[in-house]
Amino acid sequence: MAAGSAAERKAELRARYRGARGQPRAEAARAALERLLGLPELVRARTVAFYAAIGDEVPVEAAAELCRARGSRVVYPVVAGLALELAERPGRPERVPVEEIELFVVPGLLFDRTGLRLGRGGGHYDRLLARRSPGARVVGICYADRVVAELPREAWDEAMDLVVSDRETLRFDR
Repeated sequence: MAAGSAAERKAELRARYRGARGQPRAEAARAALERLLGLPELVRARTVAFYAAIGDEVPVEAAAELCRARGSRVVYPVVAGLALELAERPGRPERVPVEEIELFVVPGLLFDRTGLRLGRGGGHYDRLLARRSPGARVVGICYADRVVAELPREAWDEAMDLVVSDRETLRFDR
């Protein structure tokens, strides 16, 4: 890891990877979703938090629809000030308690081979995941070119239990 504080290194990485696109992503997105849908943790989960993809994030709506069809409750993050809350539909006032979520599927700008995630820099997901139930699992999903050897770590960073890409699934014992 290069010299400098973790915050400085994260800022450098965000600047380098924001907006950067690799090869056309349709086939890679399909492959990543196949891996995600094959996870036993996802199959078993009764309540799953997904996200609405932006930028170069893997679009996961097809996986959310399949989970709904299987009878799972699907929720999405909603920004509420500095926090993320969860709702079945954005714009609805009813909130779903974070403790009810069994599996979180989260995007990231980058992930590393130890399960760390680099997000967009607001800390929203770290604060949300810090409040999850002890048995809840967290799955990061990205394209294979967004998995790096090592990311800088800060005390509040929440690590993933799994990272799924179009080429591999990484599992971490926590």
